[in-house]
Amino acid sequence: MLLGRSVECARLLALIDKARGGESGALLIRGEAGIGKTSLVSYVAGQADDLLRLGTRGVEVESDLPYVGLADLLRPVLHFLDRIPQRQAAALTGALALGPAVAQDRFAVAAGTLSLLGALAEEGPVLLTVDDAQWLDPYSLDALAFATRRLGREGVVVLFIARDELAGTASRLASVETMTLGGLDAESAHRLIAEEGTARLTEREAARLLAEARGNPLALIELPALLAGSGAGDDDSQAPLPIGELLAHTFGSAVARLPQEAQDAMLLLAVLGTRPLAGTEAALRAHGLSYESLEAAEAAGLVVEEQDGYAFRHPLVRSAVYHGATPVRRRRAHHAIARSLQGATAPALEQYAWHLAASGAEPDEHVASLLENAASGAPDTLAYPLASRLYERAARFTPAGQRKAERLLCAARASQAAGSLDEAAAILDRALEHAEQLGTRLDIRQLRCYLDVQRGQPTRSRELLRAAVDEAEKVDPALAAVMLGGIALTELAVGDLTAARGTTSAAMELADSARRTLLPVRLLRTLVLLLGGDADAGRSLLRELAGPLASPDPAFPYPLSGVGGLCHLAAEQLDEAHALLDRAAYTARASSAVGLLSHLLCTLSVVEFWRGRWSASLAQADEAVRLAEATGRLIEVPRGLAALARTEAALHREADCRRHAAQAMEWAAATELPMDAARARGALGLLELGLGRFEEAVHRLEEVRAFSRTHGRGDGLYLTWAADLADAYVHLHMTAEAREVLDVLEYEAGRGHRPVTAGAAARCRGLLEPDAAEPHMRRSLALLSERPVPFERGRTEFAWGEQLRRQGRRSEARRLLERALATFERLGAAGWAARVAAELHAAGGTEVRPERAPLERLTPQEMQVALVVGQGLTNHQVAERLFLSVKTVEFHLSNIYRKLDGVHRRAQLVRLLARATELSRA
Repeated sequence: MLLGRSVECARLLALIDKARGGESGALLIRGEAGIGKTSLVSYVAGQADDLLRLGTRGVEVESDLPYVGLADLLRPVLHFLDRIPQRQAAALTGALALGPAVAQDRFAVAAGTLSLLGALAEEGPVLLTVDDAQWLDPYSLDALAFATRRLGREGVVVLFIARDELAGTASRLASVETMTLGGLDAESAHRLIAEEGTARLTEREAARLLAEARGNPLALIELPALLAGSGAGDDDSQAPLPIGELLAHTFGSAVARLPQEAQDAMLLLAVLGTRPLAGTEAALRAHGLSYESLEAAEAAGLVVEEQDGYAFRHPLVRSAVYHGATPVRRRRAHHAIARSLQGATAPALEQYAWHLAASGAEPDEHVASLLENAASGAPDTLAYPLASRLYERAARFTPAGQRKAERLLCAARASQAAGSLDEAAAILDRALEHAEQLGTRLDIRQLRCYLDVQRGQPTRSRELLRAAVDEAEKVDPALAAVMLGGIALTELAVGDLTAARGTTSAAMELADSARRTLLPVRLLRTLVLLLGGDADAGRSLLRELAGPLASPDPAFPYPLSGVGGLCHLAAEQLDEAHALLDRAAYTARASSAVGLLSHLLCTLSVVEFWRGRWSASLAQADEAVRLAEATGRLIEVPRGLAALARTEAALHREADCRRHAAQAMEWAAATELPMDAARARGALGLLELGLGRFEEAVHRLEEVRAFSRTHGRGDGLYLTWAADLADAYVHLHMTAEAREVLDVLEYEAGRGHRPVTAGAAARCRGLLEPDAAEPHMRRSLALLSERPVPFERGRTEFAWGEQLRRQGRRSEARRLLERALATFERLGAAGWAARVAAELHAAGGTEVRPERAPLERLTPQEMQVALVVGQGLTNHQVAERLFLSVKTVEFHLSNIYRKLDGVHRRAQLVRLLARATELSRA
């Protein structure tokens, strides 16, 4: 056992044992420099000879070279690439510069990383170690973090090792459990000094060492040579120095004692980073040095020769060498390496540019053009992250002004396509400082708007675009119209329909004046009309747009398919909404467009709620939230959480509903999206209504009503409240208030053919006019039969049956209540079913308990797997679609078979899913 680390060793060895049993796990090990993180992991790895071991180490000088860490990690297992989906393999080889580059979202690389780990795990358990994660390039770290979050039953252990000052690394690894490594206890520290110390110390020197080292193993080993005979132990007043500074001084002193030739060679090695042995040799020769130059450093124990190159004994040695050199020597070393890379092509061209910049080179149009041509020469084949970095390097060598702004704008577009929203926003801010032409400034502002919306900053987005529209109108009315569409998109996101009406009307006028048919502008105008205007005109527009919506431009920043799905939802065309969104989600999965996918799934979850497919609704909302958090599309997080809360409210999952509603309101406040907070409150209102707590339901739903009034909205299937509030008012005998809400429902029902809203309005009128209820209730059921809305039909049957029972018409009441109970039981609406059962008992009926929907037993992720398996896909195809490993899919599938009685094969599962769809329409 490692000295003084028995508890930590046991924890890591437990992860290894679980991996042998097929369970995956991950741990972030934090601690100061020299605390023994690497030694701990090395010891544990030595106890895992039966595991496939892969490792990489972040290098400070390489921290902004995309995927350099991932390439180093996966290089030994690239022969497994033929076992993962071809598109993911192509994305990986392109990103890692191991084959032809391909255009892809960065999450295609992350998905490929996950698939590759899953393929490795099919051969046996795997141990991955990432040392100095605080210096790993963010692209590699994001890919590994994405894969780690989705590992399940593969038998893969991932150990991240990072210093305490990990900053951005902490947010990227927020989902990984953390273990902080402290110093050794006094007894272990004494033993380590005795066994490993580099010099004999006096008693006072030893006491000073223990005080300074604070249990840090590397300090206990290395500092004796610094303290011995120095008299340091006699200075009791000297304040303790930070461990990193002490060790850097120690290693710096050792480097300073080497011959100058060795110091020059070590500086080149520090600048080179993780390069193959041949690359090291070429760089040394270009500087008039050779391997022999490193012999003195190797003899001093500062560098070691490994299989694929020379390496520093500890990262602090590299840091001491690099930061201990004068700026002039550092620039000279970078320039020498840049010379050795002249004539390189992408991606080595980026390293050339980076070293050239670090050497202090002035702006150079030749270099800038070289980099720009490499980034733009093959737009269909170049990886987005690499293209972004090349454009950004090109801008670095471009003098301040318009050309610099154009290159930075290209870098931002590539960065957005790669899924790096924060990075793209920062690049745009720099581009705006240099833009001299109005058209470029407008393009920058427009792209920044889309980024801010996606990142949950719609207010900033609206203000930015509003300021630009007047300028755009003078030079390009079509661009101004599209910008107004962007403003309308933000207004709709926050729920301000009043503002969106004016904005889309102005956008349509500009588009007409420019004689342009702009799909985004017309689509947003359609949505506004359907939500709160001439719904018949909105339906007419929607029919005209059916063709373009079938194949929208996926590169357009607006999520056009998602907006189209919202249009169908607002028109209460549920089957059409499902068809469009399901097709778009299929395409998004196939292209790893994860950010777009989270948006589509949020809306699809709402559609499935109304269609009575609540297990599917939960699965889609759950996946949407997880993907949105992973991709930084923060605007989708509260949308997904609110959708989860509403379905859970109907299912009587009280604790889950309250938790997700609270989270939705918290996220909505943070992302300036009050409509999603209102949707969450509406979910709580539905929960209270199902539980028969009518006062609490009124409290929640009146908050939603107030929001709707303030923002010029009525009632609809996305933000729904009126029918629920009227129901609660009726039960509390608040007749006047219920009639006011009925006016809202009947107004909404009168805006074109809206059978769901009209059916709810007829039900409410029947409740308010009990003596003349029958025609209203019959009309309600007839209208609701036009759409697949079983929950709404059940509510009308329940309301009418309850009313008839109280009028003494028990036989008629029982027939309606039995149908309502069967519907609620089939859906899993436990709270509603309990209320119906009580009424049925009071009506003298026998409680009917049809079999509960078996799919309710599945977790959201199991349900998502079941849905995709139900499309006839293999496990490998399911894994690719859902961004899971094959082993995790197999694990979920085995749980599905275990939970579903009589289902043991795929064909049986397909039949069960088809039957569930039929029942939801019954």
